[in-house]
Amino acid sequence: MSNALHLLVRLVHVLGMAAVLGGTVVGWQTLRAGSEVPLATVRRVEVVFWAAMGLLVATGVGNLGTLGPPGPSTRWGTVLTIKLSIVIGVVALSAVRSLAVLRLRAGESALPGVAFDRLRLLYASTAWGLIAVVALAEALAHG
Repeated sequence: MSNALHLLVRLVHVLGMAAVLGGTVVGWQTLRAGSEVPLATVRRVEVVFWAAMGLLVATGVGNLGTLGPPGPSTRWGTVLTIKLSIVIGVVALSAVRSLAVLRLRAGESALPGVAFDRLRLLYASTAWGLIAVVALAEALAHG
């Protein structure tokens, strides 16, 4: 892979993470504000999240292909294994969150109280998991 293409893949990866983390934090903070949140807003956050997550997976595989998979016996490989484990957890948690959003009735103009509280917790958990992923990515990039 040429240097320019490798840099483009990394740029798209970083922008994808910015969209995933930013969208998640926006969803969390919107729900945290306590005002009525339109269901359409939460659904838009989910669409952006999964589109950006698709970019992250595709470019992450591209990055691994370029760097070569290190064995988990190295420090770098151990950190990568931890990072990927957290990513799998975040994706699983996000699937639960997205399914919860899909189960809400489309005719409702705002989120019901119980759903509001649970979604706020799910968005917060996702955001903190993504922050851990970013911290580990920083450790991987700069040792």
